[in-house]
Amino acid sequence: SWGSALHTVMLMTPLLASSTPPRASFDVTPELKHAISPKLYSMFFETEINFGGEGGLYAELLHNRDFEALGRGKLTSGEALAKNLSTHTAGTRLSPWLGPVPPLIPTDFSPWAAVGSSSLSIVNGTAPFATNPHSLLVRGSMGDGVANSGYWGVGVRPGVGYQLRLYALSSVGVSLRALVRCSTGEVVTQMEMDVPAGDQWHHLSKTLPPPARACSSGSGGFELQLMGDGSSVYLDSVSLMHSDAIEALFRKDIFDRLAAMHPGFIRTPGGCYLEGNSLETRWNWKQTLGPAPARSGHYNSAWGYWVTDGLGVFELLRLSELLGTESQISIYTGYSMGPGYVPLNESAQFATDAVDLLAFANDDGSSVWGRQRIAMGHASPFGLRRLEIGNEEYDLARYSTHYKLISDAVWAVDSSVHVVASGRWRWPGGFADGNPCLDGARCDEWDDHYYRTPDEMAALGTTYDNYNRSWPKVFVGEFAACKEHGARTLRAAVAEAVFMLGFERNADVVTSSSFAPLLNNVKGTQWSYNLINFNSTHLFALPSYYAQRMLSESLQAYVLEATQAGGHAMWTAVASSGGSGGTGGRSVTIKLANYNASVLMVDVTLDGTFGSTPASISASVLTAGSADAQNTLDEPEVVAPTSLKLQWDGTSKTFTVPMPAWSLAIINVTLKTNRDGHH
Repeated sequence: SWGSALHTVMLMTPLLASSTPPRASFDVTPELKHAISPKLYSMFFETEINFGGEGGLYAELLHNRDFEALGRGKLTSGEALAKNLSTHTAGTRLSPWLGPVPPLIPTDFSPWAAVGSSSLSIVNGTAPFATNPHSLLVRGSMGDGVANSGYWGVGVRPGVGYQLRLYALSSVGVSLRALVRCSTGEVVTQMEMDVPAGDQWHHLSKTLPPPARACSSGSGGFELQLMGDGSSVYLDSVSLMHSDAIEALFRKDIFDRLAAMHPGFIRTPGGCYLEGNSLETRWNWKQTLGPAPARSGHYNSAWGYWVTDGLGVFELLRLSELLGTESQISIYTGYSMGPGYVPLNESAQFATDAVDLLAFANDDGSSVWGRQRIAMGHASPFGLRRLEIGNEEYDLARYSTHYKLISDAVWAVDSSVHVVASGRWRWPGGFADGNPCLDGARCDEWDDHYYRTPDEMAALGTTYDNYNRSWPKVFVGEFAACKEHGARTLRAAVAEAVFMLGFERNADVVTSSSFAPLLNNVKGTQWSYNLINFNSTHLFALPSYYAQRMLSESLQAYVLEATQAGGHAMWTAVASSGGSGGTGGRSVTIKLANYNASVLMVDVTLDGTFGSTPASISASVLTAGSADAQNTLDEPEVVAPTSLKLQWDGTSKTFTVPMPAWSLAIINVTLKTNRDGHH
């Protein structure tokens, strides 16, 4: 499945020339140790950080399409955004726990800019939607107009056109020319449209032809030009998307990379984005409903930029559905960063919101929320079965009361809903004293997070070996070997693989996991270590992405009893199978990680009780010539899976895996079938 990236690795010979590598053994039995959850390798999409949602997966190419940002968060470098997060002190506190929002600046409609000698101004109250009342008035002569540079450029891809949608009003009527222009000035596509005369807003939809060639700079900008002298037009909700966007929602190349991960479920929308820095800047799913142009949007105070809420709860549920998986939606508890909790006696609305979310996602139209889902074009229920209550909430006394308020309300409606609690935030110091999961409350899982250096993460491979089995099941909801300069390396990916193999070995307690963060627009980076990175036209994935895919694609149903011995420090292995007997046991998967600067020769033996010898063995490996090897936009597959040549005589139950330094290997063994059908 790795396409052109798959070729035979020939790294062993030069690596072995200088010295005899250490040897290790891995003995596998057919005894089933425990089942592995099919959701073990899942996904966390925080929606908005690093412009990973709007400016990334969400296919909208124009920033501030509805003219509602108005200075409340701008496109600037991620570093500048991070520095400015604490500077937004203006605004009104509506109550003691409502934090500030940057002031609205009517003269700031960036990144929209005048073309020619046009006059631009924001008008309040004439827009087609009361929920976002600002529109842009454009006045000028022939060729004047307005331009939008998108999210650090509008992507230009040969052979892929654009879908343009906008609302326009012109009392005298006007013709508009829509075009995409490279930064060099070259126009790569254009078309014209007419706005009828009158006092009514018109919704116009047009297709711009596919460009014949790319821009030398990779991206361009969008323009709307007036086609007559003394013209004027009001504009609102000006949307431009590539014609190959998935359901006119998701950027195709990013979507395809997510699909290739086959996640067990998708946790969304956050994270800090869920909480915001105030009640008014939290993610409120009810404000993300209805037609996208009519949504009011909100200031993403957690990461300092305005969002249109085009990626609302409906789109997030649809994303999971299109990817063939489940959603795990996070529920706001009343906690926002900075002000803390809304008092419990004022928090009933959050329990109601959770119950209403289930109605929106799941009912047959018997509630107002179910009817709204149907009106949005999804007649069948989404089947939402997983909720997470809160995120990284350290004030366990207050969290416990809010957790109980919300979970009791959810289970009163449907006791089968799977509820995930905030994790062990005082662990290991204090062992999560006060966590509701340890004080008698029902918790179907709790959510552990780990951000470490690569060395520290590799050392965490045994974390769950001695886990208290009376504690809740574990969702490792955020992890990354990010706490080190240049951590986007092969070394970090292998460290994470060691940690993840610990999940499989302890799959009786670790039932799900997800790397974080997921997406990053490289022009708006706010968190430097992200799984998939992109600009307006291209993307690359970290070595960690490929490690995730390798482990996910080779997921089996059961862990097998096995014993590893010898070798050097920091290597680990896990064996798994589809089951015992019949066709369910035809394959055995061996996963090995070598977090070390030297080659390791691992002798793998299938116990004699397997009853048959291998019919075939194949292997793939993630490695490179250096522990510090990285992928980039210019060189996206420096570190990618390749095939691995094993040492096997073709008949015995023992074979040798030459593990390169800093590597993850997946070995697939297909057993022979005897005449009686056993293996």
